Amino acid sequence: MLGLEVRKTFLRLRAVTFVVVALLPVAILTFRALAHVMSSDRSPDPIGEVVQTYGVVFQLFFLRFVVYFGCFGIFTYLVRGELLERSLHFYFLAPMRREVFVIGKYVAGLIAGTVLFGASVIAQLFVLFLPQATQGGWSYLLSKPGLAAAAAYLGVTVLGVAGYGALFLALGLLVRNPMIPAAILYGWEWANFLLPSFLKKLSVIHHLQSLCPVPVPSGPFALPAEPTPPWLAVLGLVLVIAALLIFGARRARRLEVTYASE
Repeated sequence: MLGLEVRKTFLRLRAVTFVVVALLPVAILTFRALAHVMSSDRSPDPIGEVVQTYGVVFQLFFLRFVVYFGCFGIFTYLVRGELLERSLHFYFLAPMRREVFVIGKYVAGLIAGTVLFGASVIAQLFVLFLPQATQGGWSYLLSKPGLAAAAAYLGVTVLGVAGYGALFLALGLLVRNPMIPAAILYGWEWANFLLPSFLKKLSVIHHLQSLCPVPVPSGPFALPAEPTPPWLAVLGLVLVIAALLIFGARRARRLEVTYASE
């Protein structure tokens, strides 16, 4: 099942959309590098400024937009796509428990999202720290602090895919049209900095930000909140993912194939 699902995710025309979305930050950073290369009077940016700027780009654009909507497209389609293509009954007729069905779908989506967005992060860092665009870029990237930051960004990306993936898979099992709930959740994630401390922790982005190597200013209207310790942020995300998968498995037990209503 896992091999079939991975092939269905990657070897279809709609996969091009996910690739384009994942490469959006790479394209932006490539234009920045080309501007430095093509401009003879423009010197490379200072390494400290670049590191801080990328922290903002990663958290405000890559996590909140690219990973969020990429996971929405990948994980909601895992079940809703089967209904639209009228192929879900083949899984339900197979001698396979519904829990295995849900976990298999989730792991396939997790592999797809991790490969796409993980490769995007690696390409972003490669282009960002080109020596022509950043002073001592590759020297920093290959140093201990640079490698630690790169590993942190990759880890946060994987956790983001895992968290948003479990959320959207459960959403796809729960509602017929997940776009409206996803839009509401997107507003909740963006308004996280305006929420009280105990409500901030009910979002995925709060825990992901706690693991990012570069803190991003929340602005003058943000409500103060203590950052979650890294170990607690990871534990909280794992518990949320487990709860969503358990919910999805129980929902799948009661799921009936009714193509006429789709």
